[in-house]
Amino acid sequence: MERHEIPRYVPDASVAVKWFVDERGSGPARRLRQLFQDGSVDLDAPSLFRYEVASALRFHPVRRFAPGEFRVVMESLDGLEIMREPSGREWATAFALSLENPISIYDAVYVAFAVHGHSQMVTADTTLATRLKSTETRQRAIMLADLAL
Repeated sequence: MERHEIPRYVPDASVAVKWFVDERGSGPARRLRQLFQDGSVDLDAPSLFRYEVASALRFHPVRRFAPGEFRVVMESLDGLEIMREPSGREWATAFALSLENPISIYDAVYVAFAVHGHSQMVTADTTLATRLKSTETRQRAIMLADLAL
């Protein structure tokens, strides 16, 4: 019998914010989340994802969340059960990727998850995408707008 693996993605915080805020790219971002909930794709994210999403929502330039709304959003995010601590190998890869590309360790951890998970990091952050210089990072990263779902 032939084994079919479902596509695996590592969404970054720029994608997750679109799950909770109506803005450009919210449709594809929500479709990615729905496909995960339906079992059609797999999602993986570093534990820092939670903090980055929380900070992005707290300082969102348009959408303001009341404390109760924010709590519901964070419970929804936790309910996906996609976050985990990076392994030692993922940390080492993230550090190397951060040195090879002008990106932060925070951003490099997402790429490292994609490298070790044989998946793609999905981002809506064009600045991040333009900073990915090495072949490995460009192959493991995809813009949300370019993701065929």
